[in-house]
Amino acid sequence: MKTTTWAMCVLSLLALTSCQSPQGAPDTTVNIGTFNVEWLGDGLDDKKPRTDQECLLIADVISRSGVDVLGLQEVENDGALRRVLRYLDGYDGFITDAGIKQNVGVIFRKGLSVEKLGVFQPLTLGRTGMRPGLVLHCQKGAFDWTMMVVHLKSTSRYDSTNQMRDESRVMRTKQVEMLRAWSDSLIASGPEKDIMIVGDFNDFTARRQQATLTSLMESDNMIFLTSTLKSCKNDQWTTIDQVVVSKSARDRVIKGSERMEDFRSFLKENIADAVSDHCPVLVRFSTIGPDND
Repeated sequence: MKTTTWAMCVLSLLALTSCQSPQGAPDTTVNIGTFNVEWLGDGLDDKKPRTDQECLLIADVISRSGVDVLGLQEVENDGALRRVLRYLDGYDGFITDAGIKQNVGVIFRKGLSVEKLGVFQPLTLGRTGMRPGLVLHCQKGAFDWTMMVVHLKSTSRYDSTNQMRDESRVMRTKQVEMLRAWSDSLIASGPEKDIMIVGDFNDFTARRQQATLTSLMESDNMIFLTSTLKSCKNDQWTTIDQVVVSKSARDRVIKGSERMEDFRSFLKENIADAVSDHCPVLVRFSTIGPDND
């Protein structure tokens, strides 16, 4: 497919700035993250229409991040995912395909072991249109872990009354309580101690009034690694996209590796908006053995 002049200019700029981010994945580490791709559609009656060149740009942002396993949010269906994957050599992926417009999913580097364990339906709270979690088991080198990809209930402009806003916060609080119970039960009862939850939590850990993440923040087992990162849309905000891990997995974190792939720092606003209203959030872990669980 012929690439437009616009796309060529953008990709040239990405290439020039690629030295700002780690490239590839060293043999002794694994780069894990999350990315809300904002209504990624299959090209038919999309909520956010995108050209093929814009899907290529999304792929390039993902590629330059050097990610190995990337949780995704807001993917319409498998066709939508393939619009980006066709430009990502060496990667594969899948989604929950829960029959809704905003599914969660994962993209991963081929050669890694990524197995779908199931869909965590309780996160829907029994409500139509709510997003279940995607549960995976992954391994690179001596490091294996169980991971859930999530997209929690938002409090948005569509919540037009105080009652609707309060209800959204109650639902998100219940979802977070479920995530704590899920992670606590795995750590207490199973052989796997390396647990991760990645995704769009639709809240930040520093919130003091009407906080919804408290249950997981107060867990004795789980730690938010990315809570101090700033939003790429507004440097006065902290990110709502989180990587949360068990203490066992935290022992493998490469110190100082938590970061945001801030494509908004070098792309013009209208071009960046075509990618997403979020940026990828990433953390590196050591894969050197022996496994600690």
